[in-house]
Amino acid sequence: MKITICQLSDNEIEFAEDWELLKTHISQNNSDLLLLPEMPFCKWVASTKNVNEAAKLDSVQKHEQWISAVEELGVQYVVYSRPVMESDHYFNTAFVYVKGIGHQKIHTKAFFPEEPHFWEESWYSRETNPSFEIVDLGNLKIGVLLCTEMWFTEYARKYGKQGIDLLLCPRATEESSINQWIRCGQTLAVISGAYCLSSNKAGIGDNHFAWGGTSFIAGPMTGDLLGTTTDDEKFVTREIDLSKSREAKTDYPLYVKE
Repeated sequence: MKITICQLSDNEIEFAEDWELLKTHISQNNSDLLLLPEMPFCKWVASTKNVNEAAKLDSVQKHEQWISAVEELGVQYVVYSRPVMESDHYFNTAFVYVKGIGHQKIHTKAFFPEEPHFWEESWYSRETNPSFEIVDLGNLKIGVLLCTEMWFTEYARKYGKQGIDLLLCPRATEESSINQWIRCGQTLAVISGAYCLSSNKAGIGDNHFAWGGTSFIAGPMTGDLLGTTTDDEKFVTREIDLSKSREAKTDYPLYVKE
């Protein structure tokens, strides 16, 4: 199976340029699964603590406008998150697009930071009963942790116990914290016994904020890095062996009883 990670600019003009390059990369590499960053299709709205209802609506509309572009990539599976408005609630929700079938909700983000440039607790709502269930795609089982959720490692273990092949982690993280996010992803690959993929926002955001890019793939059992993106190589595709993630479920620490 071929999997692709990417880093995409938070600047909407540069994002459109990145997207054209991504289309070429996908076509040349015949990817089976693509992971996009957290809320990729508009600039980061939670950079200010002042919640703006017009900005919420604009972010929803921009993501809806890009849905057809996701489908046109021709990839079997595309995992991403997007804002969803329900009544007076504003959610950050993960979806998987399955070619020929459509877009399926995975789960809504449940844990939020509240600090400069990441005022997510102020902006977003939580579902009453957050769900961390796997998505069974027939020949592939996936689980998603959205950015901050990666640090709640009990869910990675839960996913592993449910037999996931891929742990997919869209994120929006800054340049200064890149190393700790990579280490976290490597640990999650061991805990879940699955390939851990994470795609991140990149470039310069509001108030000259430096996004981190550096998306990565970590292997099951060992957590070894199998690929990372850079500003010069924004897209990385690797061929993986799903049998390795399935073997990992019988190895340490997955076999340890609760």
